[in-house]
Amino acid sequence: MQVPMRFNLKLSGILLPIAVFIWGCVDLYKVDIQTAKSYLIVEGSITDLPERQFISLFRTKANTIFKSSDFTSTIVAQKNSYDPVKAAKVKIVENGTISYSLTEETPGFYVMPFTFLGKAGNTYQLFIETPEGQKYRSAIETMAKVPPIERIYEKFNAKGILDRSTSIGNIATNDFYVDFSDPVNERNFYRWSSITYESQKISATCRGGLYYKDAGSLAECRTDNRLSVNNLFDYEAETLCWDIFYGNTLNIFSDVYTNGKTQKDKLVAQIPLYQSNPCLVVIRQSSLSPNAYRYLKLVQDQSLNTGTLADTPPAPIKGNVVNEDDKAELVLGYFMAGMVNENRYWLDRKNTSGGQPDGLFFIKNGREPNLEPPFLYRLSVPKAICVNSENRTSNSPSGWRF
Repeated sequence: MQVPMRFNLKLSGILLPIAVFIWGCVDLYKVDIQTAKSYLIVEGSITDLPERQFISLFRTKANTIFKSSDFTSTIVAQKNSYDPVKAAKVKIVENGTISYSLTEETPGFYVMPFTFLGKAGNTYQLFIETPEGQKYRSAIETMAKVPPIERIYEKFNAKGILDRSTSIGNIATNDFYVDFSDPVNERNFYRWSSITYESQKISATCRGGLYYKDAGSLAECRTDNRLSVNNLFDYEAETLCWDIFYGNTLNIFSDVYTNGKTQKDKLVAQIPLYQSNPCLVVIRQSSLSPNAYRYLKLVQDQSLNTGTLADTPPAPIKGNVVNEDDKAELVLGYFMAGMVNENRYWLDRKNTSGGQPDGLFFIKNGREPNLEPPFLYRLSVPKAICVNSENRTSNSPSGWRF
């Protein structure tokens, strides 16, 4: 099953998808949820990949309104409706004996030691103590094995998908499919996700001012009275720069009816044609524990709407984290552990039509870049820093072709 879902916020514990594809599609619908209580949101996954792994902790404010629309394809709390949980003590225990303490990297985000790698067959449990002394723990998650992707291919889809984050709405895609062999005589649960790296030429925009960069790494936009408050100047990146896009689908599968059979032509990702430039697409096939699959399946089931009066209004879904002293407290989000098989695919986009060279900026902003003209306001115009973040990097992605 495949459900449109957005991970624009690093707060996926409150993201509830609102459309489902069952080898087809169901229309989106709009929904509002209002809750009088404040909820703790815990989210994170442990994998066997050599990458940054973290747990996020946030708390919604009382009387939070969760909204959805066909614009976002999600149910999310408004940005001013949640706060990071800072200065918490967070640890993950492996096999009941080995303890890993997490470090708060940014407010609400707690990172595992860099050398950590999860192992198939091992168990993992999350423990949290807030600054107020509240103690939480997750259920024990066992990391299951996942079979490899045996074949991956893509097809150009001129019809594409509706992407309201762009300036054009509907956008063509490259649709990715995989084949894999499901193991015999065992229950398996799967999840697919994608990450796309797109080259970006523009890395800063200033409204009503000019971009300045000190000798170090400090850069800022400074107001300039010679400019209109609505004037926009864009600045080219001083180094190579990539924007990072995370797949907007929740895509899960159970082998309950296909145990041990080879799975062919499974649609796992639709990559928007943001520009004609080649890009790097990372397709991940992950294992899920039975309980993690059931949780995500509940999310899917809640997001279906048949349009009848009997429909149950959506509500926050309880995860696998509990308050040790108050089991009745509803904690949102889920702590997962899963093995990942990853395929890095160089998408040259030679089979596409309609994309523009270096068109990413226009697609995302609805206008062409407006570069500060040289010598008009100062002798030289600086290049802009490509600031590393969740959605941008100056570090060459593994698998990128130059």
